[in-house]
Amino acid sequence: MTRTRIFPIILAGGDSSHLGVPKPLAQFHGRTALELAVESCAGLERPIVVLGQRAAAIRPHVPRHARVVVNRAWRKGQLSSLLTGLRLVPRDAAFLLYPVDQPLLTASLVSRLARAFRKRSRGQQIVMPRKGKRAGHPILCAGELRGELRKAQTAREVVYRDDRRIRYVPVRDVAIWTDFDSPSTYLRCLRMFRRQMRQPST
Repeated sequence: MTRTRIFPIILAGGDSSHLGVPKPLAQFHGRTALELAVESCAGLERPIVVLGQRAAAIRPHVPRHARVVVNRAWRKGQLSSLLTGLRLVPRDAAFLLYPVDQPLLTASLVSRLARAFRKRSRGQQIVMPRKGKRAGHPILCAGELRGELRKAQTAREVVYRDDRRIRYVPVRDVAIWTDFDSPSTYLRCLRMFRRQMRQPST
């Protein structure tokens, strides 16, 4: 396959009311969840950060390298934020769906997904990590899926519409589905993040 440009879309516009602080600004050893997400996308195109709830409070903390777009319809859900971010992605480019509330994701994993995408077979339009039989994030999509996403109710229905067009990348840890949306799940992620710092996941 030809070398396709890949634009990370960091989804940081969702509801943080159960956490007490905006998810993108949650701290992990001196770095915010948003900073970790932007760092993990190093090597791809300039990240696009989609804000929504409390955008004005979060915007000053967005890393300078990233571009910002605000989804004023963030209450409609994740797909609305994805479509907002896609407005900044060239039509022929691929895009990476990266939820900001998954702080255990790493640059190494993102690089593996990008390599797999560029080596994918004809007909494969999606690359995503999977541990055992369970897949997770981030999800890398070919630009051709934009039309389907615009007509869908959720991104999930597009991603899982046809398993034959998915290339799975096997992983060994649970970072691909570990997220936080409450004080207890944040503390769980923080403990796991500390362990990951001592022994980085590959």
